[in-house]
Amino acid sequence: MNMPRVTLEVLQAIRRSRKPVSKAELVRLTNYSLATITEHTEILLRNHLALESDRGPSTGGRKPQLLSFNAEAGYIAAIDLESTHAGVGITDLNCNILISESSNDIDVAAGPAAVLEQIKDLVLALLRNKGIERSQVKGIGMGLPGPVEYSRGLPASLSIMPGWDRYPIREFWAQHFECPLYVDNNVHTMALGEQMLEQDSKVDNLIFLKIGNGIGAGIICNGHIYRGSTECAGNVGHINIGHDFLCYCGNRGCLEALAGGRAIAARAEQMARDGQSELLAAILAEKKKLTLADVRKAVEESDPVAVELMREGGTAIGNVLASLVNFFNPALVLIGGGVSQVGDVLLASIRQAVYQRSLPLTTRNLSIQHSLLGEQAGIVGAAVLTFNEIMHMPFVNRELTFTYK
Repeated sequence: MNMPRVTLEVLQAIRRSRKPVSKAELVRLTNYSLATITEHTEILLRNHLALESDRGPSTGGRKPQLLSFNAEAGYIAAIDLESTHAGVGITDLNCNILISESSNDIDVAAGPAAVLEQIKDLVLALLRNKGIERSQVKGIGMGLPGPVEYSRGLPASLSIMPGWDRYPIREFWAQHFECPLYVDNNVHTMALGEQMLEQDSKVDNLIFLKIGNGIGAGIICNGHIYRGSTECAGNVGHINIGHDFLCYCGNRGCLEALAGGRAIAARAEQMARDGQSELLAAILAEKKKLTLADVRKAVEESDPVAVELMREGGTAIGNVLASLVNFFNPALVLIGGGVSQVGDVLLASIRQAVYQRSLPLTTRNLSIQHSLLGEQAGIVGAAVLTFNEIMHMPFVNRELTFTYK
């Protein structure tokens, strides 16, 4: 059987509290009776998911016993795979990163077997570094830079990921760990990570827009990630915006063919070859090829061509985002991904386009800002995804398989 819904709600109330809470406070937080709270906190205590802390102040009778969430009842291996690099972290059950590592020599085009072996070695090295046994890892979360059949844990077809289509990722990890794996599009995991950070402000409707080589949106609707009927919602990078650039998907006019990281670097390189920017031309002469990092450097040095290139991309993204804002009416839009790190010139252009093209009522209380987690969003989000799932795992003899530390 699954963890009782009430037990899970009580656990989440304890976990979300920033400090130890009494049973009376849990009654207030959950609207359950004291008898119900007592019954379900006993389940959590037996399974070491809750711990008894110091007693709280007296309100006239005995000092109440305080309860806290045991974040060290287990650990999560969290993976954020991008097309050309990966971030790997070990987190506690509060999704706090205990140790992490990035690798820039990973290329998804090398195929799943080779890439997963590299990532597995990174995970094992981090566990050894922290003195954590494999048996203490209660779940593995993994974000991929492409569409995923989430319910089946299978990546879907994407031209930049040859060999990944329907590759049995769960079976790979099962050879090395005795715990479940959860895999999703990394835009969805990033949105989950940002949502967790926003839990105190109770933002239940938000869009996380990742602007990297590709452009995608993670949608939190009424507090839950929205994946769509075939679990691929958020592919805003392939919305047609009317230009003639060819996209890798085979169509012309896609947003990311103009404003994605590869597209920006390619356009900057062409402008350098055409002599439009002395700074970009000098970088190209030295390096023979321009990257997004080179464009970012040019923007930081106020190169007018690079700045205008980012403004144009920001306006295009903002025009598409305005349509999403009109349709979905979120309270918060967060901008993340490698391209967003170029600075405020991009964010300012996005904001200007959204506020110009969205209805006043939809933007009245709308906040558009940089990602709160930055480069850690994917790792934290993969951990959040995993924690949410393992809390619904079946009991073993009506009890959870967590250990005390």
